[in-house]
Amino acid sequence: MSPSAIYLLLAIALLLFLALSQTHTAPRRAPGRRMAPTHASLFDPLSAAGIGGDGGFQVDVEALKEAFPGEWKPVEEFFSEGGRLNVTERLAYLFRILDRAPIDGGLSYRELEMWNVRQAFDRLIHRTEARMRAHDADGDGAVTLREFLSNLSDRELESNNTAHGKPGWWREQFVNADADGNGSLNHVEFSDFLHPEDSTNAKVQLWLQKEKIKEMDEDRDGKLSFNEFKNRVYDIYKNYAEFESAEEDESQHKLNAEQKFEELDADKDRFLTAEELKPIIHNLHPGEISYAKYYTKYLMHEADENKDGKLTLLEMLEHQYAFYSAVVEDSNSDDNDDDYWHDELR
Repeated sequence: MSPSAIYLLLAIALLLFLALSQTHTAPRRAPGRRMAPTHASLFDPLSAAGIGGDGGFQVDVEALKEAFPGEWKPVEEFFSEGGRLNVTERLAYLFRILDRAPIDGGLSYRELEMWNVRQAFDRLIHRTEARMRAHDADGDGAVTLREFLSNLSDRELESNNTAHGKPGWWREQFVNADADGNGSLNHVEFSDFLHPEDSTNAKVQLWLQKEKIKEMDEDRDGKLSFNEFKNRVYDIYKNYAEFESAEEDESQHKLNAEQKFEELDADKDRFLTAEELKPIIHNLHPGEISYAKYYTKYLMHEADENKDGKLTLLEMLEHQYAFYSAVVEDSNSDDNDDDYWHDELR
């Protein structure tokens, strides 16, 4: 498959993933947990505030000054009096910041990826801090299950119902995320709890793999047969894997469904367990970090006109639409999480 076709497939896959993730995963969203990421990565954090009706970025500059106090250059200098972002000036400024390893007048894939991954980490930190403020009732810097499910009675909280979104389901993941076992989640543990797709906690990762098995397991036997893998898993894996390895290992995305199944089936029993799904879980359920890496490859493909593996400032300016047209979720989604949560537990 040609690289251009692969990138087209990725774009389609991202749009489908964004659409389907809102209709085929959980009946309603739960507070803070994005069981499927709902936006593509953003290149510039200043652009996250909003998009004008005519395609230009218009934001509340005063609010941005408070949100980004550590900006090297005052954020208001990038905006007109009407709050419109000067994309040309902003790209030129960011180019000088990103062109560091080495300073050679071009952005390598690695330099761009480091930036995008950093933005992804910052978004995770921001979301976790917001949820921490919302649920840490006693202000001790940690969240207990009682605080997180504060809308439930003690009797409801003790329920062993492990169906999606029920108390037992949350309790299981809470215990997984509670790495030190002290009954409360600090900032890192709470981030693992809210964003399992980006967690490095082995228990949290396994829990996510089990959730994917449940989602794809048509006969409910707790594992995936070849037919279930072929019909429910392989196409999702293939779209992301082809894009991921387009410029790295051509052999990997030439594997057909049966070959990939055999590769994953470590014990050769013709079934895939949650543990055996681990090598491809980031393809089946990409998190912020995975999306940041996919997005980096997309930007390089779109803007690197001479295909030399580096982006010049001119190339970025000529393709600024690619850098400032990411699909974003409603900026108030975090604030609305509790509304979904109250509905989900009724």
